[in-house]
Amino acid sequence: MSLNNVLDLQRIESGKVNMDKKACNAADLIKKAVQAMQTMATEHGVKLATKSTSFSVWADPDYIVQTLTNLLSNAIKFSPANSTVWLSAITDNEVNRTKNQKQLRCSTTAYVTFQVKDQGQGIPNSQLESIFERFEQVDSSDSRKKGGTGLGLTICRKIIQQHGGKIWAESSLGKGSTFYFTLPALKQQEEDNHEY
Repeated sequence: MSLNNVLDLQRIESGKVNMDKKACNAADLIKKAVQAMQTMATEHGVKLATKSTSFSVWADPDYIVQTLTNLLSNAIKFSPANSTVWLSAITDNEVNRTKNQKQLRCSTTAYVTFQVKDQGQGIPNSQLESIFERFEQVDSSDSRKKGGTGLGLTICRKIIQQHGGKIWAESSLGKGSTFYFTLPALKQQEEDNHEY
């Protein structure tokens, strides 16, 4: 088990982590995460594809990049060679045109939704919520071979919750999984009012 993951989770849960939130460009966060994971993707024969425009979010960039790299790491580990992992960010307006509309809270706050989509074996519907709990992993012999502490998704959930967002997964067995998380979006006027 990774001691760093245990310590990260303890610090985040205790509230002792001071998240340094600021205006961040979603495309920059995605770019940093892809740069951090490119070597792993290449070693596994997996292509990373991105799609994002310059949406601004209110977030701690280091913790959001940590969340993205964790989700990318899982997607790469569970994807077959010669497949693609997609990483994107879309606005509420785009999300409302998809089937994920039911997942978003009714709120006057606008959100940017990040997505990490793989072409792996998928996750049974019965486990889509429990995988975010401590020490939980998808129950299959293949997933056990991939290793991991079972804390990564728990840490991701805690980080996103501390940002006022939501994280969830959707999956089709044999076709792959998509992990989503939302962050509060910033409008231009709000960006001008925040100190950096």
